[in-house]
Amino acid sequence: MVNPHQLFAHLLRQLYRRAAPAFAVHCIHVALLAVYLWRELPLTLFLTWLGIAMTGGVWHWIASLRASRYIAENTLKRGSIMPDVLAAGAAGLGFGLTALLFPYLSLTTRLFVILMQGAIATSGLTRLSALPLVYAAFLSGIVVPLVSVLIVVDGEPGWNAIPAVLLTAISLLYSAQLLHADLLDNLMSRFGLENAAGEDKLTHLANRRRFDITLEQEWSRARRSRTPISLIMVDVDFFKKFNDRYGHQEGDQCLEQVARALSQSARRSIDLVARYGGEEFVILLSQTTRDDAYALCERTRMAVENLDIPHQDSALGRVTISMGGVTLYAGKDMKAVELVRTADKALYRAKATGRNKVAWYDPSLDEEGEQ
Repeated sequence: MVNPHQLFAHLLRQLYRRAAPAFAVHCIHVALLAVYLWRELPLTLFLTWLGIAMTGGVWHWIASLRASRYIAENTLKRGSIMPDVLAAGAAGLGFGLTALLFPYLSLTTRLFVILMQGAIATSGLTRLSALPLVYAAFLSGIVVPLVSVLIVVDGEPGWNAIPAVLLTAISLLYSAQLLHADLLDNLMSRFGLENAAGEDKLTHLANRRRFDITLEQEWSRARRSRTPISLIMVDVDFFKKFNDRYGHQEGDQCLEQVARALSQSARRSIDLVARYGGEEFVILLSQTTRDDAYALCERTRMAVENLDIPHQDSALGRVTISMGGVTLYAGKDMKAVELVRTADKALYRAKATGRNKVAWYDPSLDEEGEQ
């Protein structure tokens, strides 16, 4: 059955991914508001607002760091999201309370504040929708003070702005639910299989069985949505020679390190890294263009090379990988196995032309095979 603890951990990882850039965006939003507010507010009131706005962001950032540490150390024991709800609510409220300053502000600045709050609410949608209740707390922190002030404030904007604010909030909440559902579909297909047979015991990546299942699912999804899908096949260079020289125990450790580098390079929730067999791996990238997939390949290849695992029987003196990739649009008459076949041809080209490189599929490889 689905492991709820594992599923919660993955949702929390999505919620707090890129925590530092998210906090930087929070600071930028505060700075943009500050440019307008400091000219119209008394200094004491301005500094109070600034402290409140930054406190909410810092609280949320600290919560993200704490959750990330628990996940990394595999010590996440709770299933409660209340600390995350409170932190997100505080971050939203730090901005929402800006509406209380309306009596001191000109009409232009009031309108700017409302527009900024809409932009801030939208900016948190993709990340915080991993747990919709968390996003709802963030959005409520922004919207509730704003609507309350619009009801009682003298001057414009007043009551007439409330329907637009509420409609925007409802639309954002609905979008959060849709994004959450899509994320769950992806996570369930990768981490929620009914038994543990979907994991490779050595590398803790997905195994061949899970890859085959996921490939069919993502191929069907790509066909329906008409989005590109990329597949990368990876081979550890001269691995048999490595095993012969250093022994199978060192070989297993080598594969574990390579697997970790591959997994760290493909970080999105919709990416799948799997052990295909022996020293071969695959990386399945849904909704990914050729250029983005190729860039990921180069980063991954360099990451493995930078592991600096000694390999005396390799020309570079260290463990390297060869990678072959392909990007396709799933046609009605095409099968998912076509993706594997073409990526394998590209991998053969990378190995035949010197190894430790990335080769991308092109139709000329089919012509070579026919000669």
